[in-house]
Amino acid sequence: MAISYATARDAPLLDVERERILIRRWQADHDRAALEVLILSHARQVYACAMRLCSQASDREELIAEGMVGLIRAANRFDLARNVRFSTYAHWWILNSAMRALARLTCVVDMPVRSRRAAGALVQVAKLDGDETDSGVEAVHCPDPTPEEMMITRTANARLRQVITEAMGDLGDVEREIVVSRNLRQVPDTIEDLAGRLGLSREKLRQIERRAMMRLKYGLLSRGVTGAQLG
Repeated sequence: MAISYATARDAPLLDVERERILIRRWQADHDRAALEVLILSHARQVYACAMRLCSQASDREELIAEGMVGLIRAANRFDLARNVRFSTYAHWWILNSAMRALARLTCVVDMPVRSRRAAGALVQVAKLDGDETDSGVEAVHCPDPTPEEMMITRTANARLRQVITEAMGDLGDVEREIVVSRNLRQVPDTIEDLAGRLGLSREKLRQIERRAMMRLKYGLLSRGVTGAQLG
């Protein structure tokens, strides 16, 4: 669910009763339509936060993507018994997520091995009866799987495999190629090799990779995958 600045700016505000109905539908029934209405109504908060923190348009996209993830986490955790508006509660989650994205942008380094392992665990879940996924991704070799990876593998089921396939489908062709080549191969491509093959600069490739991974996380969370499953 991509939300432009103009769409976020013009989205109608929700009254308290409608807001709580949507949150209840999402938390109780994983009603994605309810979540999308809730996110759309509060997306202006994400844009406002990103604009305050970052002046570079290209970097701001990453803060917005991560801020949307924070908004979903707020919807997951909001306590309907509390006498507080959702926007007040969501502010901390949006700011915290955007600040983490900003911190990553200041460190021009490759994705750590642990992140590759977490992505590899998702691929293991996405495999159907031991076969490769439609994207042609092979299983990642993890000699020392973490408890999170073991838990994800044990809880694999048809619905989760479908969700992962759908979330990967949200990515563009170049984004998907970068995610697969850099994070899901048994022997990941180097920045230099992949940048040369795609005709991109190393920095541009890193930007696309970070944005794609955040979009993938957003796609999974918005489809009901929990933070624990993501690791």
